[in-house]
Amino acid sequence: MNKSEYPYLEKVRYMIEDCYRCGDCRTAIRPAVGRYKVCPVKEALPNKWEPFFARGKIMIANGLLKGDLKPDISLSRIIYQCTTCGSCKTICNQSYTKSFIHPLSSIMDHPKIWEALRCELVERDLILDKHREILQSCNINHNPYFEPHENRTNWIESNFNYPKESEYFLFMGCTESYRMPYILKNMTTLLEKFNIKFIISKDEWCCGSIAFRIGDIKLAKSLAKHNYDLIKSTKATKIITHCAGCYRTLKIDYPELLPDFDLEVIHITELIDNLIKEGKIIFNKDIDKSITYHDPCHLGRHSGIYDQPRFILNSIPGLKLIEMKRIKENSWCCGAGGGVKSAFPDLAKSISLDRIIEAMDTNAEALITCCPFCLKNFKDGVTDTKSESLDKIEILDILDIILDAL
Repeated sequence: MNKSEYPYLEKVRYMIEDCYRCGDCRTAIRPAVGRYKVCPVKEALPNKWEPFFARGKIMIANGLLKGDLKPDISLSRIIYQCTTCGSCKTICNQSYTKSFIHPLSSIMDHPKIWEALRCELVERDLILDKHREILQSCNINHNPYFEPHENRTNWIESNFNYPKESEYFLFMGCTESYRMPYILKNMTTLLEKFNIKFIISKDEWCCGSIAFRIGDIKLAKSLAKHNYDLIKSTKATKIITHCAGCYRTLKIDYPELLPDFDLEVIHITELIDNLIKEGKIIFNKDIDKSITYHDPCHLGRHSGIYDQPRFILNSIPGLKLIEMKRIKENSWCCGAGGGVKSAFPDLAKSISLDRIIEAMDTNAEALITCCPFCLKNFKDGVTDTKSESLDKIEILDILDIILDAL
């Protein structure tokens, strides 16, 4: 078979062939925690078939490369039932003991394989209808929400003035601009309070995270190049964002796709973390509340931002942080990523409920996160389920707590 038939899979062939089928990505056993559930999709689906967790998907990729399988729409429905959370990568890269690290597991990057599989499906026009509509909106409206592009800055107050030049470019993102503008208002309030000047541009487009995760690499590159050229034209050298998906895309995907990318990407929690340590932010108000923190997959496992949000929360007087059982690199996914929420909303809700129940088991009064997708999926899970027991925990963005404490 001509190797070029699956060019995206060829780039990750070494990982596909190096998988030694141990099954840790199904259910792992670690001395510290015992039997460990790995894949949120596998746990949420009633059948728990092999293709719905990492080992099975890698076998599918291997079958395509060998010519034993042919891609079709039924395959797409399997491949897209994955949040690309990266839990499989984390567990594969962990050894059973510190003295044994298998040389093959250290090179595995499962989300790269899933995205390569999806690129092959997009090339063959084998994507799901909902994803097709979203990609069309990203192409035409420059956002996945079917909104007119010019509405991106509707959240900005008419008397709001921001500089034409600054070292900081505030990347709004689509979800917060069109669906959760209060987060952006909180963010700008905070930045202004500490005299941090920033640029906002109405010409910003979708970061491309949706396109990257679905597998439309051509659209993703078009969006990335537009945003990079736009930000460079403003003379800004640093990008600030709140959205975990935007952060991961700008921080990791853009440099891989655009060789000249030379901008520093900062998550809002990184900035606040530094301001606290520099003594520029002092919390004056006690917040008498017990909370637990959820690590967004794009911010945590994908980007390594674990300590900054916790440092911020632990710096607020009166606030009591109670950790869930699964945290940091082992954190359970909220269920919204990888195109799952748009194409498989019931699956996304089921995964979110698993995490909400875990948060409630801590007896915390509030579940805190810093990702609009996590935030919305948790809130939707509670609302759609209409359970009085689930209503007992408040779901908040980290900026809500920060502003309350100032």
